[in-house]
Amino acid sequence: MTSIPEDDAQRQAEELIVAEAGDVARGWHFLTVDNLAPQGNADALLYEKVLDSFDEAAGDRECRHRGRRNGITFGIRGAGAERRIAWLHARLEKLKPPRLPGDGSWDIREGAR
Repeated sequence: MTSIPEDDAQRQAEELIVAEAGDVARGWHFLTVDNLAPQGNADALLYEKVLDSFDEAAGDRECRHRGRRNGITFGIRGAGAERRIAWLHARLEKLKPPRLPGDGSWDIREGAR
């Protein structure tokens, strides 16, 4: 695995902050869930519930999501987007497993990064 030099890592972190600020200025609201990585049939079914909850929260608003190896970020834009992200957050807290093997549990936080 190649490591990123400290200066490059700092620059990338700053670029991500600026990008998110631009998205927020354009009306986007985000929710990120880390440690959400399906590792079996039961996990896959739970992951589907998470995606269904996002679809319900977004409704007909502009939306997007971006998955990573162990997590996903949801974005909603438009009227009531902040309220919809708050609803999604509460819904995912209810779906959140109490503990995942070796990984703790989901880390749910507002924001994209």
